[in-house]
Amino acid sequence: MPKYLLFLFSLLFLLHCEREDQLLLGEWRGSLVTENGDSLKLNPREITFDFRPDNRYHFTSTLRYSEAGTWRYDSGYLFAKDTTQPTNPERVVAVEKLTLDSLVLRMQADTAQRLVVLLRTSAPPPQ
Repeated sequence: MPKYLLFLFSLLFLLHCEREDQLLLGEWRGSLVTENGDSLKLNPREITFDFRPDNRYHFTSTLRYSEAGTWRYDSGYLFAKDTTQPTNPERVVAVEKLTLDSLVLRMQADTAQRLVVLLRTSAPPPQ
């Protein structure tokens, strides 16, 4: 393999790893929520995330639930700490898929596995 191709591949790999958390930035809206493979009877569009570059977030869900706090991304996991309720523990969810336009979160809800599919509603901020 020519050296310039190896260099290019290495550079692209580093940029991908470094910027994966940057893909989260922006606003997201739910499009589907499943539990153990079955759709839940709720309006997924009520679920929103806004991830900001200062590692702050705002989250809304069904039944007029809302929270805000700090977030971080590490090795395929999203960590969120609700600072509006200091007694809430940090939550951890697996990021199953993250692209420019879609985000799939996997979490454990009691004994069930829940997937939340979100679509981007705003462009990520320029870097």
